[in-house]
Amino acid sequence: MPIPKPRNDETEEEWIERCMGNNTMQEEYPENDQRLAVCYTQWREREGKSMDNLERKSIQIELKEDQEGSFRARIATLNVVDKDGDMTLPGAFKKGREVLISAYMHGSWMGNLPVGKATIHEEGDEVIADGEFNLKTDTGREHYEAVKFSGKLQEWSYGFKVDEAGEKDIEGQKVRLLKKVTPYEISPVLLGAGIGTATLAIKNEKATYHDQAETVLAAVTELVDRTKSLADLRQKEGRVLSEANRDRMKKLLGMLTDVAANLKELLDATEPVDDEKLAEAVYLYTKIKQELTEVI
Repeated sequence: MPIPKPRNDETEEEWIERCMGNNTMQEEYPENDQRLAVCYTQWREREGKSMDNLERKSIQIELKEDQEGSFRARIATLNVVDKDGDMTLPGAFKKGREVLISAYMHGSWMGNLPVGKATIHEEGDEVIADGEFNLKTDTGREHYEAVKFSGKLQEWSYGFKVDEAGEKDIEGQKVRLLKKVTPYEISPVLLGAGIGTATLAIKNEKATYHDQAETVLAAVTELVDRTKSLADLRQKEGRVLSEANRDRMKKLLGMLTDVAANLKELLDATEPVDDEKLAEAVYLYTKIKQELTEVI
């Protein structure tokens, strides 16, 4: 069934209540924030207003190191007059507000699929959105790759509704004070309206040194345990390891020996040792080498 349309005899409040409770709308847009945004869009179209009347601000984004596709975006700076002549006041954003990441240039208002989601909160003089791109979809992956490639050239914007505002003259300029706003989405754009917008950093597929070291150590330790179990089983059965497996173990032992030597050389060259993780890595590699030697 088609989504409902506002009637001429109902108010905005009546329409929003009916729209939000409509079965078709609930099936098409199960998330409350998304459904509410669509309902408001329908109301604006009924009033003869374009979607461009949903106000937007540019933001600054930083993609985090803890998970591929995740990011941290500064969507507003408080107590600063922006390019639109607005000043966002502390407390304007509700803590924990969830929003969708719209397709490029706010494309999801025109029917394109959202490409991720984020949660908003204030930190000091900044309004922060923590979120992630949906890398399981083609559009989510494409947006992630585009933002990563664009780096600091990429600007962002967010769409919002003004709930409470005031005015103030600042150095001869009439400034609108945004006291309470409801953000609906954030979106990568060519040019935003805010101050100092850019992409700062982005998480990519390359792991940090710590993560990679932990992964390698866990994998090698698991392999050694498996090898010892296999050797014990073969010994109980009166058999020996196959020549192919012994060759694999010898190759691994040689590689670990080289790694241990390189790490020790690095430690010796950088005395005093401040990196406990590096020292631990040398110890574990040495221990693994000894265990493999005993198995062989």
